This record gives sequence, C-alpha cells and structure tokens, in this order.
Amino acid sequence: MDMNDINNLKKELDIKIHALFKDNQAYLDYLLQTKKNFLYRYLETSTDKDIKIVSSNDKTLLAQSYESNMGDAFKIADAEIKEGIKNLAKSVPREQKPQVQYSLKTTLEDLRGDNGKIVIESKINWGFPEFNDSKGNFKKKQVVFEYHDPNVFRKELALKYEEACELFN
Repeated sequence: MDMNDINNLKKELDIKIHALFKDNQAYLDYLLQTKKNFLYRYLETSTDKDIKIVSSNDKTLLAQSYESNMGDAFKIADAEIKEGIKNLAKSVPREQKPQVQYSLKTTLEDLRGDNGKIVIESKINWGFPEFNDSKGNFKKKQVVFEYHDPNVFRKELALKYEEACELFN
C-alpha cells in the first residue's frame, strides 16, 4: 500500500464519519453511549448497579451512585478524599449506614455538527447524610472539551471522560 492509497483511505473514513455525525442526535447518542461505559467502570458500587442518567434540563446529564462499603470507598487514591472518607467513617456510627456519593455530570454547553463545547465533571462527596456542597465535604474534577470536527469528537470524547474520571481511581 503506497501513500496515495493510505491518503485515499483516510479521506473515505473522514467522509463516513462526517456522514455518521450528520445531526445533533448522532452526537448525543454517541455521547450517551460513551458516558454509560464510564458509569459502568467508575460509578457502579457494591449496592448501585445499572446507573441511570437523569437530565435536569436540556443541557445537563447527571448520574449518581452511593457507596456504603467504607472499605471500597477508602480505595480512592487521592489523599484529600481518603482523609474525608476516613473522617466520615470515624464520625458516623455504622448503624446509620454512612455512604459516599459519586457523580458524573455532563453539561452540553454547545453540542452541534462541526463544533461544540462539553464540560465533564466528576465529584466525590463524603458529606453524609445531606451531601450539601456548601459544607465543602467533596472534591471534583472538571474537564472542558471543545471540538471543531466530528473526527475529533469521536476520537477524544472517551479520553476526556477518562481524564475526568481519574478522580475515582
């Protein structure tokens, strides 16, 4: 295969991808499928399986889960989160069934054909039982993804979710 053949194959693939992502629904479908894969990998817990994505408005897609097994929650590598979970486990009696909340939020600031902007936010909240952000018992990571081509969207969306989900490691 010479360089001409390779360039022709690249052009054909580019045309197919542009045809596949012909409208906003195609982008949204791809985004939802990608997000579901990350929910399975990072948000499923010992008690929460088959997590659903809820939409609070046309632009926000949120998924949450709860970990009641403090041993599993304590496996998070981040020192700040680990300390928060340790304090939760010390301060809340086991009978009250303390939990840690995990969430993955996607904000569609602009989702359309040739360009767009998506904000992906992962969060771990150890502020049991009300999980009130104003108390500061959480840590989040936000990744902004701007794309200007369907190829970039298709290739990089999962990488951006992976970057945001590093918080759960």
